[in-house]
Amino acid sequence: MKTAFPALALLLAAALPLRAEEGGTRGSASHGSAATASQVSVDTGLALFDIFLNTAALGMQAAAIDAAAPPPREPTYGQRARDDAWSPYRQRQMQARQGLLLSFGLGGGSAYLSNQGPGRTGAFDLDFRLGYGFSDRFQLFMDFAVDAGRYPQSSDFASWMFTIRGQTVLVGDRAGNGLNLNLGIGVGGVDYSNGYYSTYSSSSGLALAGGLSYDARVTPWFSLSPELFVNWHQIPNRAGLPDDISSTYGLRLNFLWYLK
Repeated sequence: MKTAFPALALLLAAALPLRAEEGGTRGSASHGSAATASQVSVDTGLALFDIFLNTAALGMQAAAIDAAAPPPREPTYGQRARDDAWSPYRQRQMQARQGLLLSFGLGGGSAYLSNQGPGRTGAFDLDFRLGYGFSDRFQLFMDFAVDAGRYPQSSDFASWMFTIRGQTVLVGDRAGNGLNLNLGIGVGGVDYSNGYYSTYSSSSGLALAGGLSYDARVTPWFSLSPELFVNWHQIPNRAGLPDDISSTYGLRLNFLWYLK
């Protein structure tokens, strides 16, 4: 738990600019529909960030209470021979996925934008994660992903998503190797570009994401983690028109650190 409170301080520091933006946005919001949509997007992002901070603080408090409990008595030599891998003493000593979580990923996949027709196109994927591992069984993190590509005879696009995700280990060991499942919810949108002076962005909509990854521990604090991912989000349109959607699935390689 040595990094729990610095991690919380880091998250709170990251939240200050968003708080300032919230105040500035509310003070200068115009009466147009575009300003209203922007305000809704900002408020949604701030609400999700508040949920993440509150959940992270709750998890850190629970972990701190657990760490404050007196450690179990180390077994004698005779008892140690009879203990299995799930004894309380071994569980307290082996928490490979506990600590500040930091990840950067690169990959690619197949992207679909419903406003560009029925076909799919290739996309380059970037992903960044920051969060905290409370135990070997549960990790919570913020995820920012971008899938960039181009449709033939159309503009370049970058589909982005900001989600809050929970992750659990499906099958693994105490050394940090194992198969993981993560699921998340957040907001997403699409930026389009026809050149240096012709860019525009969609409104942000509901986003859902998930991934199935395998952590291969290289050092006690670093893992290589290939992941099969799926990203989906709405692309809101004007009132009276049905919303479009963006979806991407593919494979990425994550470079994952647990900093203790």
